Formats: sequence, structure tokens, C-alpha cells
Amino acid sequence: MNKQELIALCKELLNEENLDDRSSDLQLLRREYKFLLGRDEDSFAEQEETDKFIALFNELAKKEPKLLVSPYEEKKRIIEAAKKLLEKKEVIAAGRELDKLSDDFKKAGRSSTKEQDDELWNEFRAVKDEFYAKKRAFFEELDKSNAEKKEKKEDIIERAKEVCDIENVRDANAKMDALRKEWKEVGYSGKGDDYLWREFAKVLDEFQEKKKERHSEMLKLFEERAVKKEELIKQAKILLANSEFTDEEVEKVKKLRNDYKAIGFAGKDKDDDLYQRFNDIIKKYFDEMKFYKD
Repeated sequence: MNKQELIALCKELLNEENLDDRSSDLQLLRREYKFLLGRDEDSFAEQEETDKFIALFNELAKKEPKLLVSPYEEKKRIIEAAKKLLEKKEVIAAGRELDKLSDDFKKAGRSSTKEQDDELWNEFRAVKDEFYAKKRAFFEELDKSNAEKKEKKEDIIERAKEVCDIENVRDANAKMDALRKEWKEVGYSGKGDDYLWREFAKVLDEFQEKKKERHSEMLKLFEERAVKKEELIKQAKILLANSEFTDEEVEKVKKLRNDYKAIGFAGKDKDDDLYQRFNDIIKKYFDEMKFYKD
């Protein structure tokens, strides 16, 4: 390539925004620059073209500083950067960086001798081999950890299915909340994690549906109990109105009290009021009986 072509190439590269794909052209310019730098030409015209090329090359070097670095120095820099990757814990990200360094190593060009190039390549390959051994060990451990996490999540799913059958809503809620927390603590289990989550989500949906059904049944039960308690209150009012205080009547009042307890809870909205009304009647009955007998 003559000087005019070299000058034209420099101008072309100066107008390029990205020189990543022009490594071969950059190597050519660097080689010619070393050859022409400090050279005394036979004519003024030749010297003028040489000086013009060197000036353009130096301007291009401001844009691409690697031009002034020898292939040997660049490869040594790449090798040192690769060694630092061995210390990184983020193996996947480090692997991407190493791939980039491998491309940079190829683009760095030839060193001054083949022996030098072979020595640098062997050193770089040794670092890569060590890194890939570390990467294999990392993924083997990751596979083992993911398998354990998968087993834990499968076990959580089975236990969640059992919780769906628990009749006591409060106990069921507490157990399912604990399983949700346990699921989060297990963490990502690798390939197939989305499938496991969908299976767990199905159980959670089933649990919510059963909880709604049980809640509806409970409200119905509370209403039935409230009706029974209202009936006992009516009977208690009748006995209070009679207030004959015979042994038979007293036994009826006591039985009402036992029957009331046996009915069970009638819901937070009504139970307290029902109990207060019933208890007031029973208390009044026995207070009047005591007054009457005294």
C-alpha cells in the first residue's frame, strides 16, 4: 500500500464512529507507521507525504490509543486482565468478559517474533484453561444446589396440598403463610423453576377457593347458631315471665343455659350481643328466685 493509500485510509478511519471491526486496517497502519517513523525520504515530495501520514496517524491514535501500543504490550495487558477474572465471583459475567478479551487478543496482531507470539498465546491459554475449570466447578455446584432447591420446592408443594384439607381456617392460614415464606427463602432453583411456581400457584389458588367455601359455610353456620340462640332467648323470656321457681322450671332454665353453651360461637358480629341478652335474662331469673326464696 503506497503512502497516498495510507493517508486515505487514515482519513477514512478518522471519520468512522466505531473501529472495532477495523482491526486489520489498524494493524496495517501501525506496521507502516513503525516503518516510516523517523525515516528520511529521498525527495521533498516523498518526505511531505510521509510527514502527512505520520500526522494523520497520530491524530487517529488520539481516537484509538491502542495504535501506539505494541501487539506484545497489548497481549500482556489482556493476559493480566484475564488473570483478574479468576478472582471474580460472578462467573457468568466474568465469562463474557473473557470472551471479549479473547477477541481483543486475536485483534492485537502479531508480535515481533513467532516465538514471542507462541509464548504469549500459551500464557493466555493457561489462564483461560484455569478459568474454564473454575467455571465448570461453579456450574457443577450450581446444578447440585438447584437440584436440592427443586426437591425442597416439590416438598413445599406437597405440604401445601395437605394444608388445603385443614378445616380450621386460622391454622390453615398460618401454615400456608409459613410455606409461602419458606418458598421465598429457597430461592431460584434453575431450569424448571417457572413450572414449579405454576404448580405451587395452583395449590395456592385451590387453597383460596376452599377458604372462600369454608368462610361461606362458616357464615351459614354462624347464622344457624344465631337463630338457635334467639330461640333459646325466647324460651328464657317465657320462663322469666312465669317465674314460678318450681324444681321443674329451674331445671329448664339450667338446661337452657347448658344448651346455649353447646351451640357454640355465632360470629363476632352477633355473638356478644346474643350472650349479653341471654345472660341478662338468666341472671335476672336467678336473682328473682333468690329474692323470692329469701
